[in-house]
Amino acid sequence: MIKYIAASIIMILAFGYIVFFAVPDIPSFDDYFATLYLIKTFYFEDADFAKQLGLLFARHNEHRIVISRALAATYYCIFGKLSFHHLLILQNLFLLAFVGIVVRLYRKYAVLNPVIFLFITSFLFGLSFYQVTSFYWGGIQHYTVFVFSFLCLVCLNDSEKWWSSGFGLAVLSGMLATLSFGNGILALLMGCFLLFVRSRYKLLIIWILFTSMMIIYGFRIDKPERLSVVDFNFEWMGRLLFTFLGSFLYVNPSVGHYANIIVCMLAGIVVAGFWLWLFFSGYAFRKPLLYVLFSLPVVTGIIISISRFETKSAGGIAPRYMFFTATIPVMIVLILLDMRIIKWPQLRYILPVTLSIWGLSFYNNYFALKAMRTELNETVVKWKKDKSIPLVYYHDAKNTSGVLEWAICNKVLTNPIYDGACDQHSSENR
Repeated sequence: MIKYIAASIIMILAFGYIVFFAVPDIPSFDDYFATLYLIKTFYFEDADFAKQLGLLFARHNEHRIVISRALAATYYCIFGKLSFHHLLILQNLFLLAFVGIVVRLYRKYAVLNPVIFLFITSFLFGLSFYQVTSFYWGGIQHYTVFVFSFLCLVCLNDSEKWWSSGFGLAVLSGMLATLSFGNGILALLMGCFLLFVRSRYKLLIIWILFTSMMIIYGFRIDKPERLSVVDFNFEWMGRLLFTFLGSFLYVNPSVGHYANIIVCMLAGIVVAGFWLWLFFSGYAFRKPLLYVLFSLPVVTGIIISISRFETKSAGGIAPRYMFFTATIPVMIVLILLDMRIIKWPQLRYILPVTLSIWGLSFYNNYFALKAMRTELNETVVKWKKDKSIPLVYYHDAKNTSGVLEWAICNKVLTNPIYDGACDQHSSENR
């Protein structure tokens, strides 16, 4: 068993190396407006408490990102500057919390031992979702949303009375999940199914009222998002969905990219079929907690495939979504162990496959991370010489440049890479 423990430790240390030594300490993509603009409005524009609160809870695209905004605002309040490296470390603490929840589930429903822990580690400490691990990106709050979604459903499953501490924690966790990311609302809907199946009708009535209020808040307070002008295509949706559901097998290869996507798509079809079989076979009603936890990434995939269908299969292997799919094999194995379809010693025969997936994914995505980090650094260097260069290709160059230059001139950011970027023309941004 020592070799399994050693392998798990090596994986965790390799993952930790990325978090502590390989992530870029600069804002990127959504950070300019979701994070820097937040600090500008929060602390430099005499915003009163109501405006500050409104900014925290305002929608970012189609998401609420209260947790990421609150962390950034709190960090600046304490230290008087922002370190995106430190913010990323804080963000990755939620991954550790999520792993803790998963380990507790395995202890409750199956035998937890070094073999099983190595299996869990190979998926939850990988680099397939390196964008979530290595960039703050305002709206990328996948760790927090799953931490609070899983915690919400686990507490709700154990709740008997509405006045119990467990039910109160479920309500709080459900609220935080909804305010963390767009798919957090799924935890509340899954909670309705969970309480209904367990015949806890009094709690169900309260939960339905709570869920309704959160849905109204989440979708009706802000202006609705502009709908896609592309006609809906079921084939594209299916390609995205099945690729997404099987993307835990994607290793980002330099050769054989399309073959890897086909493997993911075929695996996704199996995952979808297994999910439906669990429902129609009655397992969902016998073990509703495990079913709804498994359903979280599956239904997330359905939502993404509907809202991003025009990206086709490529949308199913986006690294910013692949933390969700990394939980799919972890939940499937837990369910198979619970159903006695497999026993834990049999996992030793598939560990070579999972370790190979982890190794290939880590190697390939490490270089993808390095390339993205280099590109960000080079863009900043070019921008220092020519402020018309866009920092983010899909944002207006003038606006993003203004926010970044303001942050540098007001010492919100102190990374040496920005030395010399604040000149006499920056005073208008102060």
